Amino acid sequence: MMQGDGSGMMGDMPGMMKMMMKMHRMHGDMMDGGMMGGHGGGMMPMLDADGDGNVTPQEMREQLQAKLSEYDSDGDGTLSIAEFEALHSAMIREKMVDRFQHLDADGDGAITGDEMTAPATKMERMKKMRSGMGQMMQGMGQMQQDQSGSGQGMGSGMGNSGGTGSN
Repeated sequence: MMQGDGSGMMGDMPGMMKMMMKMHRMHGDMMDGGMMGGHGGGMMPMLDADGDGNVTPQEMREQLQAKLSEYDSDGDGTLSIAEFEALHSAMIREKMVDRFQHLDADGDGAITGDEMTAPATKMERMKKMRSGMGQMMQGMGQMQQDQSGSGQGMGSGMGNSGGTGSN
């Protein structure tokens, strides 16, 4: 596919990288983690050719060019939408498998209705816990107000009458 300036889809490496990162951030946000984050996952470790934890522009250029060559199935030097889809799918597969395994609580290779809705069930439990804690905290606040209003709070009690005291 040609762009307005006559260059192929991969003619502008920084633009291609920016587009891929944006797409992965969108997918990562939906799945609780982005392309740049995570230990052992995401695009940055894939681009870090020497494994030193830093990606140089040269490493990025070489690795992206290698990805172009790997996924350019028709050998025309560009990625069609279908070829890019294959690249994209390969990049997000690991995270997808992790998410699948997380939902498949019994590890049988199939996600049941209960397993699929388990995050919603967990959310309900957490909301109930927060609500209960909020009510408990309100009750404690009310108890403190009641105690301070009845003279039972801090600063009042035996030996605090303000007088000289007796011995």
